[in-house]
Amino acid sequence: MNATAFGDKPKEIVTSENLLYDAAERVGRIREGRQALHLHLSRLLPANREEAKIRIAFRMFETMADMFRGQLFLLTNSDIVLICKDARLADLDAIVYKLRALFSKDPLTYSESEDGEDRFVTFYDLESEYDPFFATCVQLLNDAKMRIAQARNAPQIQPLDARNLTKVLERIGVTDIASVVRRQPCLHFTEKQTAVVAFQEFYMSIMDLQKVLAPDVNILANRWLFQHLSQILDLRVLSVLQDAGFRKLPTAFSLNLNMASVETTMFRKFEAAIRGKAGLVVEFQLIDIFNNLDQFFRARDFLRSHGHKTVLDGMSPITLQFMDAERYDCDFVKLNWSGDMADDVVTSELHHALGPYGFDRVILARCDTEAAISWGLNQGIQHFQGRFLDSMVAAVTMAQCDKASACTLAQCNQRHGVISGHLRVECGNNDMLDLFPTLRALR
Repeated sequence: MNATAFGDKPKEIVTSENLLYDAAERVGRIREGRQALHLHLSRLLPANREEAKIRIAFRMFETMADMFRGQLFLLTNSDIVLICKDARLADLDAIVYKLRALFSKDPLTYSESEDGEDRFVTFYDLESEYDPFFATCVQLLNDAKMRIAQARNAPQIQPLDARNLTKVLERIGVTDIASVVRRQPCLHFTEKQTAVVAFQEFYMSIMDLQKVLAPDVNILANRWLFQHLSQILDLRVLSVLQDAGFRKLPTAFSLNLNMASVETTMFRKFEAAIRGKAGLVVEFQLIDIFNNLDQFFRARDFLRSHGHKTVLDGMSPITLQFMDAERYDCDFVKLNWSGDMADDVVTSELHHALGPYGFDRVILARCDTEAAISWGLNQGIQHFQGRFLDSMVAAVTMAQCDKASACTLAQCNQRHGVISGHLRVECGNNDMLDLFPTLRALR
């Protein structure tokens, strides 16, 4: 019989955090000549926190552990901690330098915290900094215990299938979809050294949608069933945007839609409601276009005949090697920024692929750093999206807002990204949230 049947607590799982804590306690007795290094890989963006790269980073430090009689810990949150003796700081720096190159696409490797601290790595001289190091080990252990407890109590996630799809569709009817709709501006850098909002992109946060709509169902598990689900959600989003009550209507709405949604009555109602008041940009995924080329061309031509624009979404240097963007004749191609695009070879390949199309018709997305903007401007790109620009919009908004003293930059940034809910209600100046001020361009 299971021991828990008698009320016993489940046996504690021994994690690498437990082992690190024990090692830190032992080191506290003999600290002379000892150092510790903490790599904060858990702070990497999810897309850059690949297991293979984490393992490579761990192996790179194994030689240091052997050389300096050290101990190495790969934590359950992907952080790496090294405790060693008589190591030269130059040797540790050399390894960290290589690791920054390994994860160079991530802002973590070159951005600092507000107090100027390196967010990628923390060094400890344990002779003089043992107490803060031990406190960190305690916090890491407590965090690991909390994650394990949450995993035990979490509901079992079922894959989306035909059986539970019906239940999910029923939940859509009673769910506040507006709470999971997010928005992000696309900025147009003009010849007058300014950046103005060309359009606002509205999309659903899949993570939040999962929580409020189906916490017990993995809605992404089956692509084809999710596509059917997303068509229903398209109609709800169109209805929400039509009734959103913006203080200032966007210059143009940008929507990620299924091609079939463009042919629905709800879309035609939304298009008629904003006609003459705001523009419309519809973004299509390449894989959806491939599935039905005829339907795509019908949707594109309908939108164009009504004065609206289309975007070929989600492009990368790799996808552009295997397809001709000109063939689809969209108004824009959305190219997702990655650090390797700054490489001369990759830049040259992009010019070969997009030169005939025209870089003035490219939207550079996922611009999380100023380096992405600078690269894009040097190529002749004029339209940009990304978290770096979101922060700039929030900063300029706060500089002009008479209620700014009640907010932080992070709060202003978050409030710009939603269209309803407590974040927006708590803002003391909703007019400014919908205004999106003009920025001075980076040159």
